[in-house]
This record gives sequence, C-alpha cells and structure tokens, in this order.
Amino acid sequence: MSSLPPSSSADIPKLAAGLHDPLMARINQLLDKGFPWMRFPGALEQQFLLDVAEARRRHFVISSVIALLIYNGFLVADYLMARDVFWLAVEIRILFFTPLALLFIYLIQTRNGAFIHSLPTASLEVIVVSGGLIAAGSLAFILSETRTAYAAYYHVGFTVVVLYGNVVQRLRFWYAVVFSTALLGIHLAGIILLGDFPQRLLWPIFSMVLSAVVFSLTANYLMERDERKRYLLTLRERGVVRELTRAHERLQELSRVDALTGLHNRRHFQEYLQQVWERAQYDGSSVSILMVDVDHFKKYNDRYGHPAGDECLSQIARVLQTTLRRPEDLIARYGGEEFIAVLPQTETAYAVAVAERVRVAVEALQMRHESSSASHFVTVSIGVVSCKADFLLKSAALVSAADQALYQAKHEGRNRICVIDTKAVASAN
Repeated sequence: MSSLPPSSSADIPKLAAGLHDPLMARINQLLDKGFPWMRFPGALEQQFLLDVAEARRRHFVISSVIALLIYNGFLVADYLMARDVFWLAVEIRILFFTPLALLFIYLIQTRNGAFIHSLPTASLEVIVVSGGLIAAGSLAFILSETRTAYAAYYHVGFTVVVLYGNVVQRLRFWYAVVFSTALLGIHLAGIILLGDFPQRLLWPIFSMVLSAVVFSLTANYLMERDERKRYLLTLRERGVVRELTRAHERLQELSRVDALTGLHNRRHFQEYLQQVWERAQYDGSSVSILMVDVDHFKKYNDRYGHPAGDECLSQIARVLQTTLRRPEDLIARYGGEEFIAVLPQTETAYAVAVAERVRVAVEALQMRHESSSASHFVTVSIGVVSCKADFLLKSAALVSAADQALYQAKHEGRNRICVIDTKAVASAN
C-alpha cells in the first residue's frame, strides 16, 4: 500500500542536516584553514588523484609533445654553443631521448589512457620526473664532452628543464621539489665535470638556475593550491546541490501528505490516479475507486470537540491503511471527513469486498457517536465504482461516479455501500 509517515514542521531542519555531514565538514575546514602541505587527509587525497587523473593524462600528452619539439629545437643551440659535439647531441636527442619519449607518449595516449590508468596514481608524476631528469642529464653530458668556450653559458639551459617540470607539466608539489633538487645536483655535477668552469660565471649561472627553481616551485605551489581549492569547491557545490535536491524531493513528498492522517493528499491522489488510468488504458484492465465519508461527522465534532474529531479521522485512516493491503493500492484524504482510494487492476466484486471490510472495521472501532442517526458508533458510507479503462473516458469520470455512489449511500441511510455501474461512469465523462 502506498503511504507516507505524517509530516510536521520538525522535518524541515532535518532536511538541512545532510549539508553538515562529515565530508562536507572536512571540506569546509580545509577551505577555511588551508592545506599547506599540499595533501588532503585520508581517502580524500586518493579520490582527488583519481578524479583529476584523466585531465592530467591529457595535459601530459599535449605538453609532452610541445616539450619534445622544443627539446629537439635545442639542437640549434647545440650547434651554436657546442659545435664540436653536435653529432653527439643529435644522437642523444634524436636517436635516444626522442624514441623513448614517443614510446611513453604513445602508451599514455593509446586506448584513452588504459595503460597509465592501470598503474598507481603516482606513475605519471614518476614518468615526468624521470623524463625531465633524463633531459637534464643529457644536457649535462653534452656539456661535459664539449670543449668550446661557450659551454659555461649553456648551463642556463637547465632553467628551461626546470620550467618544463614545475610549470609546464605542473608536477605535484613534492615531486617538483624532488625533481628540482635532483636537477640542481645534475647542474652542479655538470659544473664539476666541466673542470675549467670560469669562476666568475659560477655564481651568476648557479644563481640563475637556483632562482628559476625557487620561482617555478613557488608558481607550482600556487597552481596546485588553486587546483585543490577548486576541487574542494566543486565537491562542496556538488554536495550542496545533491543535498538540496534530496531536500526538495523530501519537501515534495511532504507537500503530498496530509499532516493529520499521514495519508497522501488530494493532489497526489489525482496524479497517481491519472498514471494508473493511463496504464490501464493500454493493458485494458479495470480500475476501482472507493470514496469513503464519515457519517454525520459535523455532529461528531460539535458534540465531542475538534481534538476528538481529529483522533477519529486518524483512527479511520489507520483502518484504511491496514484494510487495503496491496502495495499498488493508494489511499488519500480527499478533504474534510472524506477519504478516497484507487485500486488498480481491480474488478467490481473485489472492490466491494474491500469496501465492506473497511465499513465493518470502522464500525468495530466502537467509537461512540450519540448524535448519529445511522448508529450509536462512528460509521462510514462508501461509494464504489469499477470500470474497464477506455481511451474515450477520463479518470475524472471515475471520481465523479464514485461521488455519485457515495451520495446514493448517504441518501439511502448511511453506514452502507453503494456501487455504480459503468454506464454511469460514461455519463459522468
């Protein structure tokens, strides 16, 4: 049987409670206090890495292709500043590094990143760090082999490598720190291997590379902070939207429930009846309507008071809920002391049997009603109508016919059931 629990104003604060669940509270805390160590707590960090993995893969592929073109474009600088080892540079850049880089780009790009997504989330960072360090190592090796006077100045090329890893590829901050530290080590090793590195150029060149490291790490930190902040804001927005949607759905449900009895209200009944009727039109089944009215209810209110009248209606609603047992049957408070029920796929005989169970069960409550002319106890009159669905009929015709049947039951003395035939339904259409 389709029914909902009673609603009250106390339900409204509960609808907003979902907006303060542990995850939302943690997100708000992170947004307020920040995350200086560039790491979210617990499972949130793993979820973040998984959620941004695809975007980072696409970024890696595009930026890697561009970086590879620039890396090989440095052959011009090799020719101008280290001409004596130019063909060595060609071998390193074209024959060694480029095929290796293209292989990784292919593996990461093919089949929408199936290869990289099958690996741990940190794999892409490791590949970027490894690629950058190999590029830096190749530059250091070229500089260690050349004997030109320009070799010392060529160390400025390390700034390009550090910008590639920290800014272009946007390594995660702590990977960027490891990458930058290792690159500085390679740079210093290159100076040592050069042997006759001009002392006057040592500090200017090193300070330039160091400055590039510091500035790029600062930019990297700020970019990752902003990315993580946007992620948290997106999560919070989705959470708010999700909870508001749930709250809206709950409020919609509450707006379809009668506060006193907990039954569906007239609005929901009409919508449900229309759905049942349209379905019945296609499968050719019958639909039954029961319209129930509490006999002489105004007199009951006048004699026993409105609180007693409310309790009376609540007890009758419970009788209806227990009597109509099928899940697809729907009961609603139609207005005042009237109730209405729709019974899908139900013929007249079964509908009448259900109506009689309701009538007997209400009378069995033994609620005193000294002002009633039908009985000394509270009773109900019931109008019943059953009709095979027809495309020429409207669902409202059933309700109108049930109302006629109820009127007839009241006119004949109340505390009884009256059934109206399908011809009357057609005439009410």
